[in-house]
Formats: sequence, structure tokens, C-alpha cells
Amino acid sequence: MAGSTGPPPWRQATLAAPRRRKHAGQVVAVGILAACLGIPAVLPRVLPPTATSGSLDATEVPPPGVGEAQGRLLPRVPSGPGTGGYAFTQTQPGTQNAVTYDPCRPLRYAINSEQAPPGAVALVRRAVARVREATGLAFEYVGPTDEPAGPDREAYQPVRYGKQWAPVLIAWSNPEQTPGLAGRVAGLGGSTAWSDGRGQMAYVSGTVTLDTPALAAGFDTPTGRQHVEALVMHELGHVVGLAHVHDPTQLMHDDNIGRTDFGEGDRRGLARAGHGRCQPDL
Repeated sequence: MAGSTGPPPWRQATLAAPRRRKHAGQVVAVGILAACLGIPAVLPRVLPPTATSGSLDATEVPPPGVGEAQGRLLPRVPSGPGTGGYAFTQTQPGTQNAVTYDPCRPLRYAINSEQAPPGAVALVRRAVARVREATGLAFEYVGPTDEPAGPDREAYQPVRYGKQWAPVLIAWSNPEQTPGLAGRVAGLGGSTAWSDGRGQMAYVSGTVTLDTPALAAGFDTPTGRQHVEALVMHELGHVVGLAHVHDPTQLMHDDNIGRTDFGEGDRRGLARAGHGRCQPDL
């Protein structure tokens, strides 16, 4: 990509149907980025969340309310003028209200950079800062991790991360280690939603997986790094709950080419993704 000033050799492709796992109320929605301009875009297909009733198995979840404050940790971001331009991956059962992260506790994240290009950690942290600013969610970097990327990641890993929800994992990987990156896929992103036992869902952890072989050349130029950073922002948009949209002026467009910043619709959606309620029961 050295010397290139044009758009990157990848684009947004499909938002896959959520992968359902055994844990009650847990849904993982995965957004993928194609690494070739010739792939036809496919519109998102999102299945409804699975709500639960009653209490959750205490062996599967951390003690409730770890890190929970009395109110928001950061000021609420106004959603801005205008309408539309965004879509949510998942909504509360029977409503149009988005499933969100808890704004009253830190949204912790860790980075596995064992396979990352030089400068990748700083780039990822810049992308996180931009999503933090747009959502009003208090992202908190907890440091490096050796946790590998994987399609069936547990949202609660007390041996590795202590008795609280696992941080969002941002991992650099490759198609051999992460089959979901095979072919023309450059990144995966999504979050795990959990029910509080009364039907109210909230995201508790998530993942972003980035294809080092596909993206390493983007670090060769300032323009390339901008595009890789935008790709990470797009995947983090999926993590906080945004789905693909049809509007080509938005970074969350399913066929985005060349955008390096959020559009007005993206920002409305990101702000709303930060308008969740406190979840002391999770």
C-alpha cells in the first residue's frame, strides 16, 4: 500500500446472523469486512435476542454490579440534529430500544498485539478514543493480554480476568488462527448480550478481531493508517451495537469505500448506543 493515496483494498460486506450460545440470553453479532473490492455487499440479517426469566446460574456470571457507579461515568452525548442514518444490531425484546453497554461502569478492553504490525496498539487506542467521544461510554484500557481470538469466546473468564465480565478483546490474528478471517475478510466485531433475568438485555463483553496479513501494508503510509483506523472504528461500531446501513455517507455503510470518519448518521446512532441504563444486576 506504499505510496497509495486512494481508498483501501477492502470494503464492508455482510453482517452475519448472530451466533447463539448456551448461556441464557447470550447473542453474538459479527460484522465482517471484505478485503477485496469485487465482493457483492449483502444486507444485514439479524435474529431477535433470546430473553430469559428467573435467576441466572451463578457459576456462569460474575457477582452483579462489579465496577458499577451511582450514575453515568461520562456525560451523555446528544444525538444531534436529523434522523436516521443508523441501525441497531439488537433491540430490547418487543421494543425499538437498542441493547447497549452499561454507561455506569467502565467498558474495559484489552489488546492482544502479539501478531500486530508496529504502531497497532496506538492506532487501536486512537480508534477507541474516537468511539468513546461519540458514545459517552467510558472505555478503559486494562492492558495487553495473551488471550487468543476465537469464535466461541466466553464473556466471563474469572481465571484470566477476575470475577467480573471479561473485557472487550481486540486481537490481531490471521486466517489460520481465526477461520472467520479466511478469504476476503479483514475484520470481525460484535458483542455478547446478557439478560438480567427480567427480560432487560445489556452488552457485557465483545470482540474485535483484525487480520494482520490483510492490514499490515496499510501501516506503510499515513493515508493507509487512516483507513485501518477507520476499519477499527467500524468494527467498534458493531461492538457498541450498530449494524450496517444503506447510506454510503456513513462509516457503518455495508459497502463503505474510503471514509475515514463517522458520518452524521453514525454519530446519531453512536450517541444513542451510549444512552443505555445502569445495570447493577449484571
